[in-house]
Amino acid sequence: MRLLNILFGPPEEINGHERCPTYLYRWTLWKWRGRGVYVHHFVGDDWSRDLHDHPKRFISIGLKGWYSEQTENACKVYRAPWIRSFPATHRHRISVPSCSCWTLVIVLRSVRKWGFWHDGVFYEWRDYVNGFASAIADKMKACD
Repeated sequence: MRLLNILFGPPEEINGHERCPTYLYRWTLWKWRGRGVYVHHFVGDDWSRDLHDHPKRFISIGLKGWYSEQTENACKVYRAPWIRSFPATHRHRISVPSCSCWTLVIVLRSVRKWGFWHDGVFYEWRDYVNGFASAIADKMKACD
């Protein structure tokens, strides 16, 4: 982590818009025309119990550790090393039980907005986190 901080600056902390503990640190290695390469250090579970999707197709390369991915139909454990590719519409939730996990992530151009799926309804992430009736977001977050 220290070397990443020296080379790329401090990471972005992903924490449900500061509503929950940090569960992911993200270093930007490279960004260009809507594409990017990132290092992710998962230190906990996704803050929301609802599944989320992404704005971009991405490739995940497992470097160290493991995580559990919940989708609409299954829950599966992935242990490094791995290479996985996802469409932007892939709905999931990540859990990192009692350890940490490091990944290299390559993202392509945005093709859609990203957000959360609650009771089969899509909510853009800003609405889900900040707004639309924060009662749902409060009910569905996994932290206190």
